[in-house]
Amino acid sequence: MRGLGYAALISALTVCCLAQSGPTPKLALDGARPIVYIAFDHIGARPTVEGDEPNRGLWLRLVNNSVVPIEVQTMTTSTKPELTLVPDEIVGRWIRISESDEPEPKEPPGYGTPPGSPELIQPGKSLLFSVPVTHVSRSWYMRVPFRLHLPPIKHGIQPLSYAEFTLEDLPENLLRKVHE
Repeated sequence: MRGLGYAALISALTVCCLAQSGPTPKLALDGARPIVYIAFDHIGARPTVEGDEPNRGLWLRLVNNSVVPIEVQTMTTSTKPELTLVPDEIVGRWIRISESDEPEPKEPPGYGTPPGSPELIQPGKSLLFSVPVTHVSRSWYMRVPFRLHLPPIKHGIQPLSYAEFTLEDLPENLLRKVHE
């Protein structure tokens, strides 16, 4: 009798494994890229938004490489409503760096998550936004929160995810120009 129980268990596990070995659902449009990522567009002039931030910015694209729309909070400024801002969080890095004369800001910059309006980015599309060049450095990187736009659920909300952008994501020939 015990042998039959083990045989049934092994059969059930085999069926489960075979069922799971079918084709993997496709979530990314381009399997070589993350489902959501930040792509560099260009470095250029941008209006200052807060305090003493520089007037040079990184112009970036939040790219939706997933098969479902994504939501991101966007903000505008009262002085430049055509400038799209997204909340970006600055995350410190623990790395050993060589001595340099380049001053680093004492506090990492970032726009945090003030109230904004949700922007829907369809599959295969992107959103152009800008941050000051100081939002990435050797000491920190930035990340932008987003959610997959899925049907509402009964309890809670869909998980928050992040797309990251680091100094190393810039083209090598522009690394020095970022903090000139």
